[in-house]
Amino acid sequence: MTERFDVVVVGARCAGSPLAALLAREGMRVVVVERATFPCDTLSSHVFEADGLAFLARLGLTERLRATGAPFMCRVDNRIEDFRWLAEIPQYPGDVGGIASVRRPVLDPILAQAAEDAGAEVRFATNVTGLVREAGRVRGVRVASAGGESELHGALVVGADGRNSSIAKLCGARRYNLTPNERASYWSYFEGANVGTEPTFVFHMWANRLVFGAPTDGGLYLALAMPELSELDGFRGNIEGSLMRYVTQCEPVAAALEGAQRVGKVLGAVRWTGFFRDASGPGWVLVGDAGHHKDPAPGRGISDAFRQADALAPAIVAGLDGSGHRLDETLKRWGRWRDREFADRYWMAADIGKAGPPPTPAAELLRRLHAQGKIDLVMDLLSQRRRPSAVLSPPRLLGATGRLLARRGCDRRALLREVGSLVAEDSRRRWRNRRPAYAPEDAITDQAGPNELDEDST
Repeated sequence: MTERFDVVVVGARCAGSPLAALLAREGMRVVVVERATFPCDTLSSHVFEADGLAFLARLGLTERLRATGAPFMCRVDNRIEDFRWLAEIPQYPGDVGGIASVRRPVLDPILAQAAEDAGAEVRFATNVTGLVREAGRVRGVRVASAGGESELHGALVVGADGRNSSIAKLCGARRYNLTPNERASYWSYFEGANVGTEPTFVFHMWANRLVFGAPTDGGLYLALAMPELSELDGFRGNIEGSLMRYVTQCEPVAAALEGAQRVGKVLGAVRWTGFFRDASGPGWVLVGDAGHHKDPAPGRGISDAFRQADALAPAIVAGLDGSGHRLDETLKRWGRWRDREFADRYWMAADIGKAGPPPTPAAELLRRLHAQGKIDLVMDLLSQRRRPSAVLSPPRLLGATGRLLARRGCDRRALLREVGSLVAEDSRRRWRNRRPAYAPEDAITDQAGPNELDEDST
């Protein structure tokens, strides 16, 4: 059996369903195929910032999100080494909050329903088994479900199926500028936590420790630890005890969890690789983690998937004139935009996720911004409203270094070596932005880390 659509979207989570909703609103015939049956969990820190909340508000989903019980936090408690600050997240026209944390079994069905409400067809428990090609172009996918096998044809196939994307592998999309993880991620949920009168997102990074804390949907509290890979043997010897010891070293998380009870098991991920992939080709395009996956330490995966979908939808609409060639060029331009837009943040995510303490000048740089009344720049950075290179700029880095060098007791040689290494690394990355380092051709089928919780959880 063959069915025809304008666009076939593979994957119904944070990239696929919003894109399908946007395209369907433009009058396109869209089908979304998803191998899982919702609700279904997936590896995710499930935090999204002000820009992500604003995007979902434009989709008309604000009230559905509020109904989950997840607070829209406008306050953060941040710490980098010995510098800790509390701040309100700046709000701009169209904003409905600063940060939200909604578990994926709750969030993803909301997104899929939005696609259906817009007129897209969403099919669960449907696996892609191959591509349909014609004259060198991808013209659709072959799928299998309980109802049998069929072909779904369309002018465009969108891979929105996560970092181990089947569509990326079938299309031969190459990965480049890879960054292997240096930390693992373990988290769990707690009921009865003390979140205070003003729900607050906690992000503390000191010594070799990295801890998140946030109230989430259903009255639960998320506590997340990111131990270094070198700590894993000891950490996994007593996973529940290790998680509690780790997160309660963070004072605001310890206060929130006092008297709280853990709900469910401890979840974890110990292996992932950051990358960019070729964004598109004749008749296909990748969006979300399928085309670009970064270290989860800054918690930008969901909002960045929304941002990509928001920019990709008008590119698809503009390019679908029937010839295919205009679409190919439009998607190439979108791919170049994607790489420019996310390059800075990709490298920053890798830096945050590195083992060891933060760079020595980091706390001093942030302390000066706070003293100057400019800490909102950092909040805008987290919501992708400013680029890392504009906030954590070379002049600010050099200024922080100079102030540290002037202090009594500073190990000047060690500091200068560290800053020199940072500058050299930044130069290498700028070169790689222009001349990407591709993984070997035989690595196209390599796994970028498990997608589903039951593959790597404890």
